[in-house]
Amino acid sequence: MASESKARDFVERIISWYRKYGCHDLPWRRTSDPWAVLVAAFLLRKTTSKQVLRVYSRFLEKFPTPEAVLKADEAEIRELIRPLGIEHQRARHLKEVARAVVKNYGGKVPCSKEELKKLPGVGEYIASEVLLVAYGQPEPLLDRNMIRVLERVFSIRSSKKRPHTDPELWRFAKMLVPRDPRLAKEFNYGVLDFARQVCLARRPKCSLCILRSLCAYGQGV
Repeated sequence: MASESKARDFVERIISWYRKYGCHDLPWRRTSDPWAVLVAAFLLRKTTSKQVLRVYSRFLEKFPTPEAVLKADEAEIRELIRPLGIEHQRARHLKEVARAVVKNYGGKVPCSKEELKKLPGVGEYIASEVLLVAYGQPEPLLDRNMIRVLERVFSIRSSKKRPHTDPELWRFAKMLVPRDPRLAKEFNYGVLDFARQVCLARRPKCSLCILRSLCAYGQGV
């Protein structure tokens, strides 16, 4: 378990780095519309932010609500999101989640993790993302990027074959997230961006790392 001072230092350094070097222009990070956050989460699966930027704003202009997706022809949705690939699967999933939101929640994306995870295709990560971004709740965005940073810095290792399903890892990550909604977002986005720009899966840039004096992995390089 990390010491309180190390955890606090880690959070402060990540937030400071994010304010200087993070990706601040991604539209799904600037919205508070839970439907827009949910759409982004589905579009970002198995593709890149660069690809999603090509269709995200147009998608929301055409389908600003779950009701709009539900009324649309699936072929129309597929055509719009074709640049992302696997458009048949994406369109079907978007239809399914829109149908569930309309039928079970009156068209409003739920604001509790328990209810969010009842939506088709929504697991722990997407539920946390909606709560963090749209509803200002201090949840961690524990994907493979955040897991890599936490494992390296704090010398922790999940016993699960699929670490993103490890409740202990989720609890550890949540312990780090600031309670303040703005800082919670900056911290989460900071870890994700830092993992993609500095703490790479292969050939991490340890010599440039602001966390090196804290990092168990970095000190051993």
